Amino acid sequence: MAEPLRIQDFSAAEIAALLEADGSCLDAEQIAALQEFIADIGGIENARSAVEMLTQLEDAA
Repeated sequence: MAEPLRIQDFSAAEIAALLEADGSCLDAEQIAALQEFIADIGGIENARSAVEMLTQLEDAA
């Protein structure tokens, strides 16, 4: 049985292509920043949680 794909297994270019297919367009600098953010914060789950928390704070403001 094949192992499920995990976002942390994708390169920044692959993530950018997936985002672009979903309507988001990132330039090379933004792709590098996204990859660095995910690595610095300790993985995609932590990044997702941080973005969700910031969105909630923005909505509350």
